[in-house]
Amino acid sequence: MKIDIKALIVLGVVVAAAVFFFLVPGSGGLQAAPNSTVTTIDGDKIELNKLKGNPYLVVFWATDCPGCVEEIPELIKFKQDPANTTVPIIAIAMPHDNLDAIRTMRTQKQMNYDIVFDQDGSLVKAFGGVKVTPTNFLVNADGQIVLAKMGNLTLQDLQKRVAELKAS
Repeated sequence: MKIDIKALIVLGVVVAAAVFFFLVPGSGGLQAAPNSTVTTIDGDKIELNKLKGNPYLVVFWATDCPGCVEEIPELIKFKQDPANTTVPIIAIAMPHDNLDAIRTMRTQKQMNYDIVFDQDGSLVKAFGGVKVTPTNFLVNADGQIVLAKMGNLTLQDLQKRVAELKAS
């Protein structure tokens, strides 16, 4: 069987374009963050729509995710920086995780930000069906998702992006 290279290239371009347009949020490139109310593993309620006025970060993670564990020290350092005290981080543990493992990891890693357990998967759905961890959503002060990134965020990248949001 002979492979048609031109057809494969065209197919690749079409698939790449479809993936790009499927993943890029609507409304001018920005999509509103869900107006969900989340409950931390300590029982505190956080209304995401009330976080408007400051940027915030939502991180979908799991205790069994090596990339997530690598990202934790970056997030801790970000929160320790006095310039970022008004920037909430909400780490949402995936439905397949369990509460004991989440609490143990929080203690072991000394996680200094809010942690939510999405036991029923409703937050995964609200954020578009997150399938890969870590997945990070950076939300601007107007409540618009300005970054949806699968994979780790570095401290430098997060600081730069938040500084840009604060300056705009």
